[in-house]
Amino acid sequence: MSMQGVAGEDKIQLSKEESQQVKLRSRKLLLSLIYPVRGRLLLSLLIVILSQALRVAGPALIALSIDWALPAALKADTTPLFLVVGGYLFAAVATASLISWFLRYAAKLSQDVLLNLRQRIFVHTQKLSLEFHEKYTSGRVISRQTSDLDSIKELLDTGGNEMIVGILYMLFTATALVFLDLPSFAILAISWVPLYFLTRWFQVNSKLMFRESRVSSAKLIVYFVETMTGIRAVKAFRKEKRNQGEYETLVEKYRHINAKVIQLFG
Repeated sequence: MSMQGVAGEDKIQLSKEESQQVKLRSRKLLLSLIYPVRGRLLLSLLIVILSQALRVAGPALIALSIDWALPAALKADTTPLFLVVGGYLFAAVATASLISWFLRYAAKLSQDVLLNLRQRIFVHTQKLSLEFHEKYTSGRVISRQTSDLDSIKELLDTGGNEMIVGILYMLFTATALVFLDLPSFAILAISWVPLYFLTRWFQVNSKLMFRESRVSSAKLIVYFVETMTGIRAVKAFRKEKRNQGEYETLVEKYRHINAKVIQLFG
């Protein structure tokens, strides 16, 4: 089954071929969105790398003070101690400043990407044929422009930044342990094995749950918009109770799916 355009958007269980088509389509869209801001994206990446390197320098400076600065201070040479303390304070202030700058800069960058995406959706929607709009209702279009974009916004605002910072901090911590405490690094490396399988399990299940949640959310929005659009017919044929019953069913299904998503995160 082709996954081009809106084909198969309500399908939850995807075959391997369909999943590959969706991934390829998503990568092309992502590249087209980040290409105009590639320079700013590279700058933000360099800043966050530097901030995490300084963040990991703290424990290394503490170890240096214990092994070198304190013994020198006991011999009446306080210069190494002042150097280490000054370096630690500088690393702390620089890390906080760089992370603060990165978060504000990344937020502006995310808003520019979302603005570009919203404009592209609006322009593309107008270019589609009348035949498409007759089959693809306005409720579905609104769902794509609200629910889906909100999910992307949440990823850009929080998830993406936290993921980058977390991965870099883990890599720098592992590198520091290699030089400072090799046995601790070995224990950390062993813990990555179950962590990999746990992450893989979460990735597979969360992808399925999020797709199911998105489809259910879209159905809610579509039903509400189409009901309000045809409110004259609803009142004329007294369909309020029937529509309310169907809407309650959709709401309950959406609530149940969200409960499963929360349990998955737990």
